[in-house]
Amino acid sequence: MINKRTNGGLSFIEVVIAFAITSVLVAATMPNFQDYAVRAKVIEGLEVTKSAQDALVKTCMADETAVVKSNRDAGYLYMPPASRDNFIEKVVLAADCSKKDLIVMVWVGNTGANPEPIIEMSAKVPSGVTVESFEEPYYWNCRIIRGDFSHVPSNCRTRYKKI
Repeated sequence: MINKRTNGGLSFIEVVIAFAITSVLVAATMPNFQDYAVRAKVIEGLEVTKSAQDALVKTCMADETAVVKSNRDAGYLYMPPASRDNFIEKVVLAADCSKKDLIVMVWVGNTGANPEPIIEMSAKVPSGVTVESFEEPYYWNCRIIRGDFSHVPSNCRTRYKKI
């Protein structure tokens, strides 16, 4: 009679196979996770630019003929947050208020992206809407100037086109 041992544990081969399958799954999903982590940092950094957008709008509402050639012209000074999680290297404002042309350029940094994204935020008045001065309704359009599409929010995934 053959004596069979019934051991409820796993064999070494089963453990190796399970480890191999897990390793393949992790390797397949890791790039997506890294893109997600960079995109989250870019989005967090873009939240800082809301004050720059507000400064441009206030400048144009105060003077409909103003031309903003520097941050100082709009009364804006970029101050990095006190935390070490600063994902914005530089913010540059420009505007021609009479044409309702407002632009916020954002250089993103410290996100782990290569190259770090440069994003343009521009104010747009919806088509079919006529306004005398720069006031509601308007929205901010976002597009990528430099960087990888997977590293920016979905609404910024339009590439800058030279005319």
